[in-house]
Amino acid sequence: MRIPPTAWRLLAIGWTITMLIGCLTPHDQIPSELNTWNDKSLHVLIFAPFTLLWMLTGLRMGYALVAGLLFGILIEALQYALPINRSADWKDVVADCVGAALGVGLAIFWQRLFPDSIS
Repeated sequence: MRIPPTAWRLLAIGWTITMLIGCLTPHDQIPSELNTWNDKSLHVLIFAPFTLLWMLTGLRMGYALVAGLLFGILIEALQYALPINRSADWKDVVADCVGAALGVGLAIFWQRLFPDSIS
């Protein structure tokens, strides 16, 4: 079954917006369940689908990795600059890059497993 490129784009945009909202939510408003997770693990887990979805839209691997890096830096800069009781951490950017690389691997696996699902 072929999934239209527009569907992949909508999923990628939706996930990107969800990530931004989640990462810019004031610390005291984050659900307590998420506070029990390791922060770096969460970064890896949210950036893997980010890169996967953008690659499934047709974005090339290099561009997807750069997008993950730049988006991670943007989030950390906003956490530093905005009064949301969140702190910036370069280790989070590294975890974002690890997640983005994992997403690339998942995209390559997806494309081999379901070659007819994307354009």
